[in-house]
Amino acid sequence: MKRANGIIVFLFVWVSVLHAQLQVTGQASAGFVKANDGESQYAFNEGNGTFVWRLDLFSDAIVTDNITFLSNFRMLQDQVPHIDLLAIRASDIGETGISLQAGQIDIPFGNLGEQRFPKQNPFFDLPLMNEHITSLCASDYKVWTLNPEYQIARDGVSLLDQGLYDLGVKAYGSIGIFDYGIAIINGMISTTGTYSPNGLDSHNGIGKVVRLAVTPAAGLTFGVSYAEGPYMKDESEAIDFSGGTPDTSAFYGKSPDSYLQHIAGGDISFSLGHFSFDGEAVDNSWDYLNSITLKALSYSATVQYAFTPRISGALRAGGISFNSVSGLKEVNQFFQHITYSGKWDHDVFRLEGAASYKFDPAVLLKAGYQINQTYDLPKDPVDNMLFVQTVVSF
Repeated sequence: MKRANGIIVFLFVWVSVLHAQLQVTGQASAGFVKANDGESQYAFNEGNGTFVWRLDLFSDAIVTDNITFLSNFRMLQDQVPHIDLLAIRASDIGETGISLQAGQIDIPFGNLGEQRFPKQNPFFDLPLMNEHITSLCASDYKVWTLNPEYQIARDGVSLLDQGLYDLGVKAYGSIGIFDYGIAIINGMISTTGTYSPNGLDSHNGIGKVVRLAVTPAAGLTFGVSYAEGPYMKDESEAIDFSGGTPDTSAFYGKSPDSYLQHIAGGDISFSLGHFSFDGEAVDNSWDYLNSITLKALSYSATVQYAFTPRISGALRAGGISFNSVSGLKEVNQFFQHITYSGKWDHDVFRLEGAASYKFDPAVLLKAGYQINQTYDLPKDPVDNMLFVQTVVSF
């Protein structure tokens, strides 16, 4: 029913703007993915080789000279529709150079940009910092360092919530060589409200995001981003803040909006001829119980080179390092209550390589291999991955 409703809503919106100047483009991809079957969140489809597909549709409707409707519809092989972007844009308001977006917007943080989509992304996954699920459990907001099942089940809180879309409002524009963006959103960078159960704000508070970028020369851009806001969802089934049960009594006396995520990032993009480089570093922290701060420092670096007009290659390295904490209360695999001290998650590293071939500007074939390393375990999980993917744009 949810799939059908989502498709109907999208078609209704699409048809409702047919009277405007509508431009519809898209990307369709199909591929094969085979990962090793180690006990890891990176073991795609539990290591079972599988064919996959994805469809992205982009529609821009020019309503007036400065009012535009923007949307991005995405569907994967699970056939669940996702409307990532659904925004009304007002451009150059009052000839000030300031533009506004309201609705389901893309969050102005970092330089992921068009690499959200298969054609512009030389790899199968997004950067590690967008994909990793931490040991901070999203269902009860406890840290489960001794039991990896929650991470494998992808029940942890992210550092950056994949494609970074959320309901909110954004002001942005350019002043000379500077670009800026300011947004307030329902959720937070790690837990956006995009697909919350009722589509409304599930946090007790809103997130604030700001980004500033400078382009001192053609092909070279530096950017800085900062975001702050509550990351815990205000849902009784997620956690009891009343202190009524022994397991959650530590939260007594504080509401979810007392626990904030603070995240700052810096990025650089450089291109010259057939070469391009994209790098990003992010310093993240979550306020936690008993004055504990959960921190994570992550980075991603990508280089691409076009050997010929048809053949390109890419390398990407990414890693996440977590801080040590003391006094965490946890239940181990034997259901024993213990006090844990040490790193609250395992440091991870990913190295990826890929090659692509353009049959023509609209058809792309790419293949690559991903190596994952998890540290401070008795044995690193065997969770590397191979992929082959064809992308058609239209």
